[in-house]
Amino acid sequence: MNLEKKLIAFALFSCTFMGAVEITIVTTAIPSIVRDLNGFNLSSYLFSIYLLTSAVATTIFGKLSDLYGRKKLLQISIVIFILGSLLCGLSNSMPLLIISRGVQGLGSGAINTLTMATIGDIFGVEDRARIQGYNSTVWSIGGLIAPILGGIILIRLSWHWVFFINVPIGILSMILIHRSYKATETKSDDKLDLKGLFTLTLIIICLIQAMSALEKHSIFSPNVGGLAVLAIIFTYVFTKIEKNVEYPVIPYKLFSKEILVVMIISFLNSTILIAMDVYNPSFLQNVQGYPPIVSTVPIVPMSVFWVVSSFILSRYIHKFSTKAILIVSLSILAIGCCGLVLLTPKSSPLFMGIYSAIIGLGFGGSFNMLLFIVQETVSKDDIGMASGSIMFVRTLGQTLGVSAFGFILNSSIVKYFSKTNIDIDPANILSNTAIDKTEIIKSLFAGYNNVYWGCLIVGIVCVIFALLLPSNKILKNYNN
Repeated sequence: MNLEKKLIAFALFSCTFMGAVEITIVTTAIPSIVRDLNGFNLSSYLFSIYLLTSAVATTIFGKLSDLYGRKKLLQISIVIFILGSLLCGLSNSMPLLIISRGVQGLGSGAINTLTMATIGDIFGVEDRARIQGYNSTVWSIGGLIAPILGGIILIRLSWHWVFFINVPIGILSMILIHRSYKATETKSDDKLDLKGLFTLTLIIICLIQAMSALEKHSIFSPNVGGLAVLAIIFTYVFTKIEKNVEYPVIPYKLFSKEILVVMIISFLNSTILIAMDVYNPSFLQNVQGYPPIVSTVPIVPMSVFWVVSSFILSRYIHKFSTKAILIVSLSILAIGCCGLVLLTPKSSPLFMGIYSAIIGLGFGGSFNMLLFIVQETVSKDDIGMASGSIMFVRTLGQTLGVSAFGFILNSSIVKYFSKTNIDIDPANILSNTAIDKTEIIKSLFAGYNNVYWGCLIVGIVCVIFALLLPSNKILKNYNN
């Protein structure tokens, strides 16, 4: 790999780092923000608007980059993200901060998609596997240090600087991309399908809002069921539009059986990923009573072995079929989830570290291979749209995963205490002093254990879906 490609990779890693830091660092600042801006009742919108605009951007910017070139759109995306960050830091009211978070999410979603597409453009398959592994590690590191960094900023400065911290990183990324990204880009002559893009955006809005509302409302309520029905209606309209346009938003090849299976596995895989990120650290703290610093035990091994798996994949990607690699990777992932199911309140953190490492091996092989299959199926002109589609599916998977596993955890806690006729609100369980602490720990363990069982079942379903894929091999000289 020459110096130019190394600099581009570093620039892309910087973009990934920005996105990872921004997602988690804000959580540390929320108490200060709502206290300063008197907006406790609006605090959830700071996350939902970010997620919504990010999901919209993953599909739209993927298609736009196919039409107008990756480099230009990536630079524009970074500008949007920097602008959103500055507006967030300068906000003096909750409504303005919410709008600014929407701008920031738009830039973040576009950056995530274009980073994946650029890696697919510039790097050959062998290098791409390693770069994707490094990229995943950067994401994990960013998410890991962000809360610590946020705490230091809040102590030394103010919550405004939580948003300003990414501005210099974004400027550095833009400079590196401008100077180092000299690869010739293939631009499509397709026309932009504005009707299709608008309808697809409405579908995304309905789905994200329905999934976000699922944790608090019944599936039959207008907040969930009504929006789901609207999403189905808009999907029907979208398919009608796409059949009658010369250059559809979503390439025809993305409707094939193989890609449909890949998208389903990507969706399910992402639900497990968000569960690992959210519930493994909290299991160590809330059930086993370890301090926050021990929360790195499940995160670090998963990240490290994700990279290890990516290196292994880069060596053997041409020797075995994509189906075989996926089945092995997903089986390893399921084995790791099985280990988590066996954890007890007295289990050593070492065991969670080992199981997380196994899960990291599974993620490194499966996530990379799923992306490769999609990028290889479509033409070079559609690689941005393909990358955007799989990133969108991953976003939906993580969104639904948080809601679904949160519901499992909370309902398990309520069910545990219902046996003793105690009515409890899971949201306040950690601060509840009226109930014996031992009983609280037992109820939490029951909830986390059910979450891990859910992850295991999802992992097994992923393996079953992988069996439906054809036994294709990636060409040796592809993209070199």
